[in-house]
Amino acid sequence: MSSPEDEPENSPKNQSQSNSSESNADLLVSGSTWAAIWHMSWPMMVQMLVISSASFVDIWVAGKLGSEVQAALGICNQIWFLMLLMTVALSSGTMALISRFWGARDYKQAVEAGRQSLIFCVIFGVLSTLAGWAMAKPLLALAGASPHVQDLGWQYLSIDLLSQLPFTVVWTAHSMFRAIGNSRVPLLNWFFMAVVIIGLDFFLCLGWPQLGVAGIGWAWLAGGLVGMSLNLYLLSKSDLAGSLNLWPAIKAGLTKETKEWIWRILKIGLPTCIQDLAWVLGNFALFLIFAMTKDPTACQAAWTIGFRVEEMLCTLPLHALATSIGTIVGQNLGAKKPERAEATGWQAMKIGLAIEFPTALIMFIFATPIASMMSSDANVVSSTADYFRIIGLSEPLTACWIILFGALTGAGYTKWPMWIGIICLTVVRLPLAFLLTTKYGLDLGPPGIWLGIAASSSIIGLLAVWRFKSGVWKTQQV
Repeated sequence: MSSPEDEPENSPKNQSQSNSSESNADLLVSGSTWAAIWHMSWPMMVQMLVISSASFVDIWVAGKLGSEVQAALGICNQIWFLMLLMTVALSSGTMALISRFWGARDYKQAVEAGRQSLIFCVIFGVLSTLAGWAMAKPLLALAGASPHVQDLGWQYLSIDLLSQLPFTVVWTAHSMFRAIGNSRVPLLNWFFMAVVIIGLDFFLCLGWPQLGVAGIGWAWLAGGLVGMSLNLYLLSKSDLAGSLNLWPAIKAGLTKETKEWIWRILKIGLPTCIQDLAWVLGNFALFLIFAMTKDPTACQAAWTIGFRVEEMLCTLPLHALATSIGTIVGQNLGAKKPERAEATGWQAMKIGLAIEFPTALIMFIFATPIASMMSSDANVVSSTADYFRIIGLSEPLTACWIILFGALTGAGYTKWPMWIGIICLTVVRLPLAFLLTTKYGLDLGPPGIWLGIAASSSIIGLLAVWRFKSGVWKTQQV
């Protein structure tokens, strides 16, 4: 495999791949902005549908195993994501840098950014697995789960945390593909991963081995290994194949150039990481509020179901648009076309609103039937239905901030979204949820928590529109 030093400074790996990459880049930085959004977003939309299907099966299978398993799964997913946060920082920085270089036709720098990102992702993947094993049991206890739910959670996490390294590689490779305008490879990859995950969910949890909640962990580990293997193979056939030539960078060690790359990637990605860390810690704080309700396990299960179904119907399509628009914004800023970058952001937001209004209406009208599909526990069904009705009202403004924050991330403008997210979490969401839910306030029970979540999301949505309109992000340096 050739290194980027063996290639012309301003050309991809070979001519046939160059034609494909040039075509993608030209589409994103010239011509119809609607066509650019469609080109990037439809594979992402389908991919998110595939991911949500796997998540839906997780919760459905967990429901067959009992509401305590659903509650454990909801807490464990937050712990798993907490361990993956450095990967979020890495993938955000990788996408912003490579897309900016690709838009400027600086392919040598794009390949080098990919190389450094892959080295970091292996380190992060190993460290996050070790950290997860060390912290899982204390975090399960901190979340206020019952002893039985804690035991179920450890059964799941002891296996699932092994998937940290594979998924770190998957996320990083996907950000590299999207940054050069190729969103079809991540779709293909996730399709095969989801087939493995869904098949093993049914087989390991409900079939012959009957491994219970641990079977879900094994399913995701197997899916991650399949995804990592396929990603590395496809990356070796792509314009970024030179990024896989890791040995020269590893042999050189921590040079001044390497330190500069670390700083460039993390300067963009760390604010996103800190923002997501705040949200995860905020969810743990919500778990403590759940513990103050009359039926904590039912409340935990309702949140798990509500969050996953909302994700499937509403937020995953929005994240697809956000990720797509981030690439388009990054490439257009690299091509010195800031006005085109802004126009695509507004257009993506309009698409998001067109998606969210009908889906939010479905959540509101069919709240109880949907909840009844996911649980047979009356308390869980009631609290889940309340979740759908209340959160559904905030979905349009949620669409605004998810998509526009994606555009800002593509520009490398990540500090402002970080601060807004943290402030709204600590000043609005958590205090409001506590006061509305517990005996120290209005004592509304679970609906009080859902109201706190909806209020904070709505405020963030309004602020995101205001900040994106200001245009200050157009001059962000990466």
